[in-house]
Amino acid sequence: MSDAFWDSMNQFKNAYEEMLDDVCQKFGINPAEANIILFLGRRKEDTATDIVKYTGYSKSNVSTAVRKLELSNYLETICLDSNRRTIHLKLKDNAKPVISYYQRQKKKLEQELFKNFTSDELNALFLLSNKVSNNIVGKVN
Repeated sequence: MSDAFWDSMNQFKNAYEEMLDDVCQKFGINPAEANIILFLGRRKEDTATDIVKYTGYSKSNVSTAVRKLELSNYLETICLDSNRRTIHLKLKDNAKPVISYYQRQKKKLEQELFKNFTSDELNALFLLSNKVSNNIVGKVN
């Protein structure tokens, strides 16, 4: 694999992080907190264990972020079973503006990054990106 590929991956990551930093600054949250809100907003999985599994954050980082998001009224914890072993996380209405703003900023970034791509090129990129992502998740788990 050429260095140019890795350089472009780094540039892509930097562009995404810059966009996410904008979201974080607007709402006074850190990237882990933003990513937890976004994770819960787009996935059916809803426990801290799920977040650790899919994001790669450590248990302690997720626990700290969840506590802060709960105190900031972005989410609530719900225990559905009597033994209180599994705690589910549910976004509150205060999280909706974070998700909406993120989606608008992400759309702007996508338009900038992919402006010269054909639909076939975008489809190929997404297919290959999913393969890489699956390899990463498989390696972590």
